[in-house]
Amino acid sequence: VDTCRHIYGTNGFRGFWKGNFAGCCRLGPYAGVKFFVFESLVHGSPPEVLSTAHSQRAFCGACAGMMATVAAYPLEVVRTRIILQSLKPSESTGILQDLSTLVKAEGLRGLYRGLGPGLLGAIPFEGTQFACFESAKVYMTTHRWPAWRWHDDKQSLETLDYLVVGCLAGAIAQVVAYPFDTIKKRLQAQAFGEGGQRQKYRGMADCLVQVVGNEGVPALYRGTLPNLLRVAPHTAIMFTTYELTKNFLLSEEPAMLRKRYNELIHRYLE
Repeated sequence: VDTCRHIYGTNGFRGFWKGNFAGCCRLGPYAGVKFFVFESLVHGSPPEVLSTAHSQRAFCGACAGMMATVAAYPLEVVRTRIILQSLKPSESTGILQDLSTLVKAEGLRGLYRGLGPGLLGAIPFEGTQFACFESAKVYMTTHRWPAWRWHDDKQSLETLDYLVVGCLAGAIAQVVAYPFDTIKKRLQAQAFGEGGQRQKYRGMADCLVQVVGNEGVPALYRGTLPNLLRVAPHTAIMFTTYELTKNFLLSEEPAMLRKRYNELIHRYLE
């Protein structure tokens, strides 16, 4: 509550959307790479390589998350810096200018500060997220659960089912991986001080030791609730949109639409 008051007092209502544009720019390549890698691994892995469905989903999700993290990480760093500016009476000059300033001050390595814990965090987060979501889909479809959601004509999951399962999968994954996110954010936020002073944290292990030693283990989970309120609906909408889009593209409707479109074009040209 105090943080919300400070942000509103410093930047007004717009302060709550600081870094939102950078976050949206990041989500495009992140989600694209993530789902592409996941689907490629799931459908391209030989059965003898991954013995069980649960381990396969978790492994493929973890690999997909790591690849997506590397692809979109510079924008994640910029987004974090912009958000931190909302706590100060300063204004961001834009994504490109922030990227330029960051590279000039810290070099290209600055764009990937905190990548280590980011990659390690992607393993439990995306692995848990995909394992929970995909396993729940299979269980609900196979056992037609819950019974009150399955009427006689229902043959597959619907929008509400995807939303609920996606929300729960995102919440569980966030709790599992949140300590890694805390370490990542601290490493992203730090920069060289004036006069070339050394950084506060020398790396991921040093950051973990200092946070736990100075603030205790609960500090690793500080901010979990607001993140759950953000991640749960985001994950629900993301998975639902992806599943509905995939189902549409795999159906006969796109072919019918293309056929109808071609007929209209030919009729117009005639």
